[in-house]
Amino acid sequence: MRRRDEGEPGRPPVPVPGCAACAELAARRDEARARYDGSAETDANVLLRHHQRRDHGGGVRGRRVFRYVPYVLAQDPTAEPEYEARCVSGDETECGAGSGVRSGPADVEEWLRVHTQETGHRRYRRTFGDYAVFEAQEDGPREGTTP
Repeated sequence: MRRRDEGEPGRPPVPVPGCAACAELAARRDEARARYDGSAETDANVLLRHHQRRDHGGGVRGRRVFRYVPYVLAQDPTAEPEYEARCVSGDETECGAGSGVRSGPADVEEWLRVHTQETGHRRYRRTFGDYAVFEAQEDGPREGTTP
């Protein structure tokens, strides 16, 4: 069972008796609570917990360290990108013919060429789809990634 002074979430930390720093931070918290300043009250609780971990051992639990890890967005190498085109030629209504999903842009371009030869249509909507993953950045941005 956790003790109250171990910093349970939602419970304010209890000052260590006889510690002037704990008393000052608890007084700051009480003043903020009296002013209905929830932000300042939370700040005082955070400072009191940090002080207690640093100067009073922080209870049974060890100190947690959070580090910023930059991530980069990269194309997923395990999934093939998809290419597709749809004919949008037509005055009042679009033709609507489509290439279907293809594995490369050259396949779609070939479909466009054939469709244009057969119909005379010259306006298309092309789409590209891929899968992306966020990866932890190691030493710096890698080729093919967006910082």
